Amino acid sequence: MPSQAAAASWPVWRRLRQETLEFLFPTRCVGCGSPGAIWCEACQARLVLVPTPVCLACRQAIAPNIRRHPCPDSSARAWAAARYQAPLDRALTHLKYRPDPRLIEAFAAMLRDVYQRAEVDASCVAAVPLGPRRLRQRGYNQAELLGRALSESLRLPFYSSAASRIRETASQVGLDPKARAGNVDGAFQADPSLVAGHVVLLIDDVHTTGATLAACADALTQAGALSVVGLTMGRA
Repeated sequence: MPSQAAAASWPVWRRLRQETLEFLFPTRCVGCGSPGAIWCEACQARLVLVPTPVCLACRQAIAPNIRRHPCPDSSARAWAAARYQAPLDRALTHLKYRPDPRLIEAFAAMLRDVYQRAEVDASCVAAVPLGPRRLRQRGYNQAELLGRALSESLRLPFYSSAASRIRETASQVGLDPKARAGNVDGAFQADPSLVAGHVVLLIDDVHTTGATLAACADALTQAGALSVVGLTMGRA
């Protein structure tokens, strides 16, 4: 069952629709299509875990057991639960266009495990925001749904307005790393009244080149965040 926070984020009509669809079309795994669970044990076992974080300043992996990364600006780093490949890629596509509280709950549990393994001591949770146009089209932000469920599990405050997009950006799909960085450069701003003095846990679904996470983390740092830790389900 979804947590109280996850359930509260869904309108009544959407929950009723989900129950009706479950009766008519029993649950199948979004990773492999097998019946019985939204995310099955076999797909979970196929995940390739990501053991080390990436520095968002230089985009290089940080070696295990290294507390001082040689990059001169390494206050922001990003962890991920698993490699962005089958079956996780199919599951995250499903989450992006057909969200399900049960899948959100399962993925939030994985993110919690990564957070605990990373030994991060965050003081609040935020999500990479969508632009207003894309949010209207989709009706929700999958990163925010993941962040809310995770924040409840960690008993940390979730600040939905911690960061916002101050300009619309083109889709990052198909862009090379340089173009991705330019596309999101200066696209975010953060609210100092929410993040100043905090260690911010920043949630997104996929880490490709790290450009979006880095741009959002930079806005949070400029607003006074002590440091930013990115956390995603997948890393390309």
